[in-house]
Amino acid sequence: MAKTPEIRAEKGAAKDADRHNLGDPVADAAKWVRALTTKRVSDLFKTEKGLEGHWKQVQQEVVRGNKHFFATKTEPGGYNDGGKTSPEGKKMIAFIADAVVGAAKGSKIDFPLQEMKFNSDMAWLKIEKVAGKVKVKSTPGTKK
Repeated sequence: MAKTPEIRAEKGAAKDADRHNLGDPVADAAKWVRALTTKRVSDLFKTEKGLEGHWKQVQQEVVRGNKHFFATKTEPGGYNDGGKTSPEGKKMIAFIADAVVGAAKGSKIDFPLQEMKFNSDMAWLKIEKVAGKVKVKSTPGTKK
C-alpha cells in the first residue's frame, strides 16, 4: 500500500515520536500509524532473541488501531451487521502490513511463522523467513 497523503505528511512527527507512547489512533490515525511503523516496526527483526517481545508490542498497538477502525452497525430489530473495518482503517492496516513485510525483507535473521491479527473482515498477516527468503502466506485484503 502506497503512503496516503495523510501518512506521508506525518514523516517529521514520526521521527520525533516516543516509541513507548505512540499516540492515539482515535486522535490522529495517520500520525499513529506513521509513528508505529517508524519507531516499532523498523526494529522488529533486529535480533532473533528480541523478535517475540517486539512482535507482541507491535500486535498490542495494532489491537488499539483495530478497535478504532472497526465498527458495527445496528440493523432494524436490534441485529448488527457483524462489523466492518472503515476504508481509512483498511488503508492504515495495509500500510502496517507492508511495513512489516519490508522490515522482514531487510532483516538479517530467519524467523518462524509469525501472525499479526487484524479485524475479522481482514486477513491476518502471516509471514516467515527461511534460508534468507521471506514467505508471506497472507496479508490484509486476501481473506479467504
